[in-house]
Amino acid sequence: MIPTINSASAALYTHLLIAFVLAIAGFCSLRWLVSHASGKGRPLLISILCRPLLALPWILFLFYCGYFWPFEVSAEVEETVVLGQKILLTLYPAWFAWELSLHVQPIIQAMGGRWQERLSHSVIARTAQLLIVVSTLLSMAQVFGYSLSTLLAFGGIGGIILGLAAKDWLANFFGGLMLMLDRPFAEGDWIRSPDRAIEGHVEKVGWRLTKVRTFDRRPIYVPNSIFTGIVVENASRMRNRRTVENFALRYEDVQKMPRILSRIDELAQQITEVDSNEPHYAVFLRYDDYALVCQVRVHIKRTDRVGFLKVQEAVLLLIAQVVAEEGASFAYPTRRILANGSIAK
Repeated sequence: MIPTINSASAALYTHLLIAFVLAIAGFCSLRWLVSHASGKGRPLLISILCRPLLALPWILFLFYCGYFWPFEVSAEVEETVVLGQKILLTLYPAWFAWELSLHVQPIIQAMGGRWQERLSHSVIARTAQLLIVVSTLLSMAQVFGYSLSTLLAFGGIGGIILGLAAKDWLANFFGGLMLMLDRPFAEGDWIRSPDRAIEGHVEKVGWRLTKVRTFDRRPIYVPNSIFTGIVVENASRMRNRRTVENFALRYEDVQKMPRILSRIDELAQQITEVDSNEPHYAVFLRYDDYALVCQVRVHIKRTDRVGFLKVQEAVLLLIAQVVAEEGASFAYPTRRILANGSIAK
């Protein structure tokens, strides 16, 4: 049956047309504001929530159409329209919250360095996402007419069954939660475990697995439950790296040795990347079979391997330079042939 258009319907059509024009105007205005704010350094919240904000005029237009549709509809259609409105009212706030959870890291960075040290963006983001999903599912269940108390009672029984069937998965889940709360390492850190053959850079800390990229570029996927029972060394959080080097002088240079060691210790502290606040020394260590064994210890500020090796190289070259300047030489095994033909070491 084709509906006739009377004056009331014409008025409603006019209202819908006006609402559509207002929705277009609101959308264009919001888009212009977002782009204008972007040109002047877009505020963080506008940058994060731009998509939900741009969808707001059209959602309001759909609500208006649902309430003021000009034709008579059946009760079933009205129930469907009301159900759709309830679904939108449930999902739209969840969309806002989800967009915020995806950008927790820049929000914490905007709060300042102190908050970056205290808060883990991974913990906050994933906890928020879990709460959003659970609360949205429970709200949707209520929208479709399911009793919340019944769902919670069934969830308690189902949780026990699920816990027994997926205990390994739950162990990894809570292991990941402990990693995010205790923060023994973060994404990008260089870690190693003396208990397991694990060494490399952490690429991702997930709820169940942690991805570690080894130095030969192979990825290792470690279940999070393993980290609760092993020792993990986080090399990225070292304040400095220690280097201890031995070198040997000839017995003929025993008189020159005190000045050599004093100069090495003094000049080593003048190297920019050497941490002079840490214990350091250049000392005579012991008498060896053919040499005077000395030892140099310094702490290097560079903790990355390449930078550390370059500074260590500078220290080693400094030792060689001082030994040469003082007219001494490094010792090495020698043999002397005596006049009677015997060989003396």
